[in-house]
Amino acid sequence: MSTIRPKKPKKRKASLKGMFVLVLLLLLFLFWLKDKEPSVLRPEPAYTAERYSDGKVSSEKGFDSFVEAKAYAETGETGAVRRSYDEYFIWMNGKGIAIARATTLSIHQDAALKKRITYVASGTRLKVDRVSGASALVRIAGVRGYVRTKSLELYPIERTRTQSYYVREGERLVHHIVADAGLGGVITAGKAPNGMKEGEKSFDHVKSPSLLLDLRKASRLSASTLDRFIKEQAPDSPLVGKGKAFKKAEREHGVNAAYLLAHAIHESNYGRSAIAREKFNLFGVNATDTSPKDDATEYRSFEDSIDKTAAFIKRDYLDREGKYHRGPHLGDKSHGMNVFYASDPYWSEKIAGIMLKMDAL
Repeated sequence: MSTIRPKKPKKRKASLKGMFVLVLLLLLFLFWLKDKEPSVLRPEPAYTAERYSDGKVSSEKGFDSFVEAKAYAETGETGAVRRSYDEYFIWMNGKGIAIARATTLSIHQDAALKKRITYVASGTRLKVDRVSGASALVRIAGVRGYVRTKSLELYPIERTRTQSYYVREGERLVHHIVADAGLGGVITAGKAPNGMKEGEKSFDHVKSPSLLLDLRKASRLSASTLDRFIKEQAPDSPLVGKGKAFKKAEREHGVNAAYLLAHAIHESNYGRSAIAREKFNLFGVNATDTSPKDDATEYRSFEDSIDKTAAFIKRDYLDREGKYHRGPHLGDKSHGMNVFYASDPYWSEKIAGIMLKMDAL
């Protein structure tokens, strides 16, 4: 029996027309791949340089090198460089605002940061005039000096939405403070200067004449008047009835009693703060920014706190030979008690506001 074998299929030769269509399709596919976005995203540039003009961003560009970003930014009218990963500005060649990020920010007389003239608390917002490498020239509460650039969080003025300002309301100088760490708010900063018009705003530092009151002069307010003010403002205050203690300190140490009371009210919330309750400390003596409660000095009584604090304020701050003497008045960060007594740059204004309220100015 014979076996029938299948015949081998005949090979067909590809036609020229078919090959031409295939090549054309291949070319079209390659052209499509050329224009298609890559599936892997490119990394974001490490720095973003911004140029400003007329108070607005005129252009911005990304760079992998800080040197290149800085070179691009400084060719504009003003400019700045920020890190892309956290949007933190690290350089600028114009004016701006900076937030103090050091626990206590020292302000120096020189760009080399060798001679300290005062200090401010963390969270304070300062005006920046110039950034020059490791140091920045700043202004705050009447003082102008140099600080460490790394201790600041920088914002070009073109990127700043809100600023602190002063305004006159009647006889009062009202300060609208923009700050972090609980330092902001609206306060009465004492009497308004005579040359300031009603409703007039100033974004620069305004010095109230109340800050120049000589604290060595006796107050015209009596002990009963001081007690009446305390009772009207805070009926539950343990300071009610302590008017005589403040007037006694005034007589014995030569420190204005109304100022002493206003100072105690500000620092201890009318004697109701934890430090006042537990340590009888009415004035925040030695209550450091890092550990206020633990470091604060302890006294035997409120009367003891008033007496001893008045003595040391007269000796160290008001007397011409005093260790921290910068003038016998509340002052600001350029002169007076506020230079070295408190890290809050507007400490003196807050006390002056209380004194104005009790009609002691």
